[in-house]
Amino acid sequence: MRLTVLGSGTCELRAERSGPAYWLRAGGLGILMDLGQGAWRRLLDGGRRAAEVDAVIISHPHPDHMADLIPLLFALEYDPELAAQARITLLAHQGLEPLLSALNQAWGDWLNPPPEVLTRRWLEPGGRARLGAVEITTAPAVHHPHSLAWRLEAGGRSLVYLGDSEASEGLTRFAQGADLLICHCAGTDQKPKPGHLHPAACGRLAAQAQVGALLLSHFYRVVDPRQAAASASGYFSGKIWAAHDGLQVALTADGVIGPPAACTD
Repeated sequence: MRLTVLGSGTCELRAERSGPAYWLRAGGLGILMDLGQGAWRRLLDGGRRAAEVDAVIISHPHPDHMADLIPLLFALEYDPELAAQARITLLAHQGLEPLLSALNQAWGDWLNPPPEVLTRRWLEPGGRARLGAVEITTAPAVHHPHSLAWRLEAGGRSLVYLGDSEASEGLTRFAQGADLLICHCAGTDQKPKPGHLHPAACGRLAAQAQVGALLLSHFYRVVDPRQAAASASGYFSGKIWAAHDGLQVALTADGVIGPPAACTD
């Protein structure tokens, strides 16, 4: 597995941080996890093509996590070159379906690519899916009624993406033993943001779940990423990265490998 952070930011419009988005190569597939604003520009600037995308995962239907899903739906219907090459599976909570239907209706049926180009798979908490060699499971996240946390496993490696969520015993069990845990770290320990994890909570969850490494992301301007990593390290002794757009880490048999971590044991 190899992960590239396309967007480490939030709803804030910032040149240095696009909205939440991650590009994962796993089991020979290209998987996008969330599509916040600016995700496509980051992916294409990194030398990838839209036709390389095999699956798109949407953690929950908030605009900062799915804004760039709209241009994908439009392109799949009206870009003949992309439509001829792309075979994409969209995975999300079934609560996304009425929102997409409403958007399609609002735009005059322009966001409705045919099923042979885009396959929609709606999952409930605890749902499972398999894409090639990649096993996918979900769990309820504590953020929005239609929020899901995602666990992806391939080649003996595992990654857990919580999306936006508060902590819960269920999520700790869900993340147990993962090689890499991606936590959205909004707010500070002193001023936590409702519906999100603060830095210390990210560290506690990572330690309780006994994960291999921790990636903090989803930073607002008020959060200092290095201070966030330092706070999390008070609870978790493994590698901790504070995400920035373009950060890459690899999940290997020797552990999670990347640039020098913000904190490490």
